[in-house]
Amino acid sequence: MTFSKPENRTFIDQGTGAPTLVFLHYFSGAAASWRWVIEGLRPEFRCVAIDLPGFGHQTPLPEPSLAAYSTFVQEALAALDIEQYILIGHSMGAKIALQTAIDAGPQATLAVVLMAPSPPTQEPMPEQERQRLLHDDYTNADTAATTVDGAIQRSLDPEQRATALETHGQAEPSAWRWWLLEGMHHSIADQLPQLVSPVAVPVVVIASEDDPVIPLETVQGEVLALLPQAQLVQLRGLGHLLPLEDPGAMTEILRQIAYATPAAAA
Repeated sequence: MTFSKPENRTFIDQGTGAPTLVFLHYFSGAAASWRWVIEGLRPEFRCVAIDLPGFGHQTPLPEPSLAAYSTFVQEALAALDIEQYILIGHSMGAKIALQTAIDAGPQATLAVVLMAPSPPTQEPMPEQERQRLLHDDYTNADTAATTVDGAIQRSLDPEQRATALETHGQAEPSAWRWWLLEGMHHSIADQLPQLVSPVAVPVVVIASEDDPVIPLETVQGEVLALLPQAQLVQLRGLGHLLPLEDPGAMTEILRQIAYATPAAAA
């Protein structure tokens, strides 16, 4: 899968057809994490996956914040001449997708899909796990394997597992620490009404009841309860790395969402 680099940003950009689907990856992931989902959707839609700053092949932000990540995403899409899109965010990427949708507004954001989302409030994480992620060498293969294996319920095939381990080690230290110390704790709940008024942006939440990282109870109480227009697609038997554990199911869910938007019908 080839990366294009307009203005020194790294993307996967494949397929044609409306609406354009924009993919934002999880913490320690990268654009490549969406490879198998994009393969299923690119015959029908334009699919753009972005390496968020400090992950994959993208240089980190000098002063990371949710607002700065939102600005980066909007500038990246403008560089690709994308004016309207469905934002699809996974875990950390879901929180960034929400911030981007708030900032870009309903004129640009056709819908938001939150996959195993980090909540817009504060993401719960056991302190022991946070300290492990902060102080262990996350670039070490064994450490990466511990993190990946602790996030899944369904075994990954060798290529998908290799991608998860590789992207884990590509993260820049500044981005890694920012998310664990600041980003996941920064609440944007007070901004969520902007997704409802004056026009409600459609929101779909995809979550597994067996997610070991972000429990379904957190999704219900900290995501769905704050977004009255949101619809839940509830799964079982899958963990946190949904695009890698079952890309076929994610592809079909996203296809249905995409065809339900006005841009697809037009």
